[in-house]
Amino acid sequence: MSLESSTAAAGVAARELATWSGARRRDALHAAADALSAAADRVLDAAVEETGLTRQRLEGEMARTTGQLRLLGDFVADGRDRPVVRSAGAAPGGGDIVAVRVPIGPVAVFAASNFPLAFGVLGGDTASALAAGCPVVAKAHPAQPETARLIEEAVVPALGGPAGTFAVVHGGADVSLALVRAPEIRAVGFTGSAAGGRALMDAAAARPDPIPVYAEMGALNPVFVFPSALDDERWPATLAAAVTGSAGQLCTKPGLVVVPAGEAGTAFADKLAAEVAETPVFDRMLTPSMASAHAAWRDRAPGADGEATAPDGGAAPFAVRVDGAALDGELLEEHFGPTVVIAQSTVAGYGELAARLEGSLTATVLAGDGDDDAVRALLPALVDRAGRVIYNGVPTGVAVVDAMQHGGPWPAASGAFTSVGTASVERFLRTVALQNLPERLAP
Repeated sequence: MSLESSTAAAGVAARELATWSGARRRDALHAAADALSAAADRVLDAAVEETGLTRQRLEGEMARTTGQLRLLGDFVADGRDRPVVRSAGAAPGGGDIVAVRVPIGPVAVFAASNFPLAFGVLGGDTASALAAGCPVVAKAHPAQPETARLIEEAVVPALGGPAGTFAVVHGGADVSLALVRAPEIRAVGFTGSAAGGRALMDAAAARPDPIPVYAEMGALNPVFVFPSALDDERWPATLAAAVTGSAGQLCTKPGLVVVPAGEAGTAFADKLAAEVAETPVFDRMLTPSMASAHAAWRDRAPGADGEATAPDGGAAPFAVRVDGAALDGELLEEHFGPTVVIAQSTVAGYGELAARLEGSLTATVLAGDGDDDAVRALLPALVDRAGRVIYNGVPTGVAVVDAMQHGGPWPAASGAFTSVGTASVERFLRTVALQNLPERLAP
């Protein structure tokens, strides 16, 4: 279907989907999960070919994708997405005011390159929109057309809704902007670069009827190492694995690790840099442009420490070593790929350094009991800058659960929302207050 016919069909389908019960939406999402599981071999083959990610990694992502479809289906079947709030006798004249949640309408979803399944055309944004009772027009990532086509082919019949319930469109930036401008579209879900998210936000704001854009755009995801963690031999290897996993192409990859000044901090930084640099070179990244950007950063980064060569389209892991006082400009920006900035600072200076960071999806603390006072002093700055704060763990790996917050202050995301977990459904609902309406007439 063309973009115009897909959005028009979604506009018509929205009226029927708005009448579906939570149980009906659950059945559709469970059926979609079953259909995707049945088509897994073909979808995974295509995804491996188009992304270069390992089959093992993609099998895990397939399980997450089907799991979140079922989780959100169960969530709405329980009625947890649409609580009814009643203020009895609060209306003028003594009538009731009842607040209800209704679907926002057709949603445009933009598939991410780095998670072709979990954040692809049937990923979390699509699952949460369908769970809310909204039809979806999803734009496939240009680097993964076959993966998107196979998912659409498997899932559309399984959903069982009217024509326009779920459709996939293909194309470049012109199609992206046209989709956001389509009059039927009432909200946008996006995972990708800051430049891409900002372009969609600008297009949505310029509409005669501006619509919300829920954009998750990546982050620096700083890690602060405290003195008690320096002797824990697991952390350099664990951090290096988080930096280089999936060729460093995760939105929660640690991009900055701050270690204490002094000999022990230097030794820790040495071990971490060596672990990153010793990671085998990756044969390819998701796209040639990403590989080129990674290589260009290696060429111009100050204090780069690691392998200088990589195959065409590949990525050589490396660390950038700097003094904390030198952190500025590009050193405080996200760099996609297997690379990390390692900076040394006095622990007393951690708060000032954190205050200079932009909004991030995550912030991590590695510490022990002896660091409690210093950690307690730093936490307000981290809470101010991040959507999720991790203690003695790594930020990679985002649990799809009720309590998850996957978002953060600008420029990590475009607003206060989560794109992962059951609360992600809230983005695609709006509240209507019914005043004095007889219960027999309530929708």
